[in-house]
Amino acid sequence: MIIKKLLFVFALTLCLPSVSSQELFNSELDTIQNPTMNSFKTKPNSSEIEANFLSSYYNQDGNNSPVTGGVGTEALTDFANVFIVNVPIDSINSIGFYGGADAYTSASTDNIDSNVSSASVNDVRIYGTLSYNRKNLKRGETYGVRGGYSKEFDYESLSAGVSITKEWNEGNTELNLTGQAFFDKWLGKDGSNSLIYPEFWLGEAFGYKNLSTPNRNSFNAQLFLSQVINPRLQIGLSAEFIYMTGLLSTPFHSVYFVGKEDFKMDIERLPASRLKLPFGVRLNYYPIDFLVLRTYYRYYTDDFGINAHSLEVETPLKLNSSFTIAPFYRFHTQSGSKYFAPKNVHVAPSEPNSTIYYTSDYDLSALNAHKFGFGLKYYPAYGLLRSRPFLDRYGVVVFKYIELRTAMYKRSTDLSAFNVSINLAFTYK
Repeated sequence: MIIKKLLFVFALTLCLPSVSSQELFNSELDTIQNPTMNSFKTKPNSSEIEANFLSSYYNQDGNNSPVTGGVGTEALTDFANVFIVNVPIDSINSIGFYGGADAYTSASTDNIDSNVSSASVNDVRIYGTLSYNRKNLKRGETYGVRGGYSKEFDYESLSAGVSITKEWNEGNTELNLTGQAFFDKWLGKDGSNSLIYPEFWLGEAFGYKNLSTPNRNSFNAQLFLSQVINPRLQIGLSAEFIYMTGLLSTPFHSVYFVGKEDFKMDIERLPASRLKLPFGVRLNYYPIDFLVLRTYYRYYTDDFGINAHSLEVETPLKLNSSFTIAPFYRFHTQSGSKYFAPKNVHVAPSEPNSTIYYTSDYDLSALNAHKFGFGLKYYPAYGLLRSRPFLDRYGVVVFKYIELRTAMYKRSTDLSAFNVSINLAFTYK
């Protein structure tokens, strides 16, 4: 039976549209994922395959590109497609797949060199993660392992992770611990080991050293505790530890110094390690049966000198038995990194290879950001449609729901963006 299920999943990937599950608006710091809070006891796996197909379009514009030293176009468009599937093997074992491709165009990275048709202006990122989960129903525990791969023109990444979830109190209390490791590598042109530098950076001609390693490794550990207070109130607490080491700067980001004619330009240089510590609180409240108030607050700090606060509010409103609308708003504010300064503000080191760090990447600057939008979900009680593509013995496909989500993003550095995505959900039994 599992072979039939896998063949069905493969057929779906060939004939159905795909998706983008990731929100591309969180350009201020890399936002941690917020686990969904559960309020039910660990149950055996159902016999249904669950599949999601998402597609999104993202567009941004701004005038603070780090490629050209903090001044220059940040125009970018991205078409993202994702396929997510969960396949139950039996009542306690399941496998999952998350993967897709992003096709983007970037006027910013095209300024790495004077070749307007270079690989940096158009590229496709492909990625996939395969996971396995096993439940212990008597102990209320779930164990998981995963492995993933991602590749684009200048970057390659391998990842691995483990997770354990423990439930108590009839599922009203849940503790989740997740650990992940990412082994990344910056690539040169045509996938070579030589890094991509700005075309007009003279490097060693002014005594600067080239970057010594193309590798970047990240190690993440996250703890998430959720508690059902009563039938209308749930709370979740999260803490994360992120340690990064290796080449943490971007090789083709530029920095221009003030009042210098000799070595007036260098590439971005940042420390070889970074510690990030985000802490979050999520509160879900159901004041009435057809309305949910979802709130989330996060505090973030790191050893680059950034301290940040984020607050998000979403209010899903059930219009009738099938339609739900969910307006949302997110505010983010952060202090700037001690290594950041705009173009022509950094002071050049007395010696080109002094251990001094500098960047003109406005993602590391002091800023405020606003994101607002809404989601619309159509979720009829018995699915959108049912089909029996072969004989009854091969199962039933149910098109469960369709969800549309759109958002506007604006931050104080004059970066603005727009995103729209669609999510199609299916089950097969």
